[in-house]
Amino acid sequence: MVLAALASLGDKGKLGPQCRSEYVHDLERRLEVRFPESYRSFVLQVGDGGAGPGRGLWPLSRAARWADRGVYAPGYLATPFPFTARVPYEHFSELDDYGHHDDALTGSMIIGEIGTHTYFRLVVTGPARGQVWRDEVAANGDLIPGLDFADWYLNWLRRLGALKGSQTGRRRLV
Repeated sequence: MVLAALASLGDKGKLGPQCRSEYVHDLERRLEVRFPESYRSFVLQVGDGGAGPGRGLWPLSRAARWADRGVYAPGYLATPFPFTARVPYEHFSELDDYGHHDDALTGSMIIGEIGTHTYFRLVVTGPARGQVWRDEVAANGDLIPGLDFADWYLNWLRRLGALKGSQTGRRRLV
């Protein structure tokens, strides 16, 4: 279903190759998390990086590079994401003078860029696990909750007209 919808988009629908399960297992072990099932099955069975909302999905290896560079401190992703509802920009505005707000967003990782200083974050631990949030904080915007990864991705395909059908109920990607 997803691959056929992506194929209908031509070059806009290209994804990177699927991740090897050994790579995902090793990364999960190093980061002390298990990725949410809808995201995990996507990178293992559909593709890794490429076609997606905004400027597209980041490959899992890009998120891993952030972890390896220390952007995500040890235990960062394993520490539960603290939010379950929209968070106004003002909550973050006093964190530091440099606009760094990532420290407050434990349990989440960036999976795509929307535009300058705006990102999609996948929540990997905590009550909002599996949801994709819109992070506009660095652009003086809010942190906005979203759908489960599968629903988020399928809704993007529907908005493009590449996938027909009901928007209600959770759908599987594979």
